[in-house]
This record gives sequence, structure tokens and C-alpha cells, in this order.
Amino acid sequence: MHDRLHAGRLLAEKLLPIVRGKRCLILAIPRGGVIVGDEIARKLGFPLDVIISKKITPPDYPEYAIGAITYDGVLYYGHEWERYSNDSRFEAEINKKKMEVKRQIEAYRGNTDYNFDDKTIILVDDGIATGATVCAILQWLLQKQVKEIILAAPVIPFVTQEIIKQFGIQIIALETPMDFSSVGQFYRKFDQVPDQIVVSILEKYKSK
Repeated sequence: MHDRLHAGRLLAEKLLPIVRGKRCLILAIPRGGVIVGDEIARKLGFPLDVIISKKITPPDYPEYAIGAITYDGVLYYGHEWERYSNDSRFEAEINKKKMEVKRQIEAYRGNTDYNFDDKTIILVDDGIATGATVCAILQWLLQKQVKEIILAAPVIPFVTQEIIKQFGIQIIALETPMDFSSVGQFYRKFDQVPDQIVVSILEKYKSK
């Protein structure tokens, strides 16, 4: 793939026959997922919104995701959760991440009120690695009794896709590699996305 816009166009093509005639909402994961999601939303004529979850990491391993949490405390437990969860500092980590998610969502969309009545949700990211944050969001969507969920991402490692399949949702991916080191390796251009770009994209949809 060339960049996130190109990935969004390719995903929109794959989604078109699946979502024809459905009431859909694109739910994008910032920041890169919003670029991909905006492209899909424009091509298919659907509204766009954002959702965030944050990785829970052990106190001494800030890069290692063992789970993830949403703004209202829905937790996804990865397979290493038990190993670290008895650490006395762990509760502080969970509370800190929950507050961070809430603050970020409110900065992007003003509140944490979501209404999914009778809509098909297309959850979009610019690529998935371990899947922890996506799994937390899928758990959250299922708790909200969303009628149909489609996960759309340009790249999902084969191993991660197998984990995500347990949620019983439809998965649309452009690449599902066996060998995977990072999402960026599947793009020719994979720049950081500034917050301001995300905010300006979301502004377009608020007025609709």
C-alpha cells in the first residue's frame, strides 16, 4: 500500500458489496485509523466517529501490552494478564489508562455518549499488531449490543486475526501476513498523524 488514503480506498472497494443497503457507522481508532476511516466514509457515504482504548502494560514493561481498557472500564485480558496483575502498582496503571482514554475521547468528540441504535458498525484502524486495543473495543461494542460489527484494517497479522475471530465478527483485511514485525512495514509512507488533522476530519462530520 502506498499510504493510509490508498489503504482506505482499497478497503472501501472490499466493503462496498458487503454493506450495500445497510445503515452503517464508521468507528475509527485514532490517529491513523481516522485517515483510513475518513476515506472509507467518503467513498461509501457513511458518517464517521472515533473510539479509543488504551493498552494496559506491566509497570516495568511500558511497551508490552497484556490487555486494554475503554473509557468506561471495559477490560480485555490478554494471555499474560495473570502473570502481572498481582503487582501492587497494577491498579494505578489501570485507573491511569482509563482516565487517559476518557480525556482523549472528550477532546476529540466532546463527550462519551454513543448511540448505535440499529446500525452496522465498521471498526477501522490503519493496521493491527497484537490486537489488544481492538479486542477491548470489540468487547465494548458487544456489551452495547451492536447488531453487526465489521472490522476493517489494511493489515492484521495471521496470529492476531485468529484471536479476533473469537468475537464472531466479520473481518476485512488487505493483508494477513504470517511474518510480521510492524504495521509500518506494509506501507510505503507511514507518517505520524498530528492530532489537529484528526480534529479537523471529525469536525466535517459533526456538522452533517
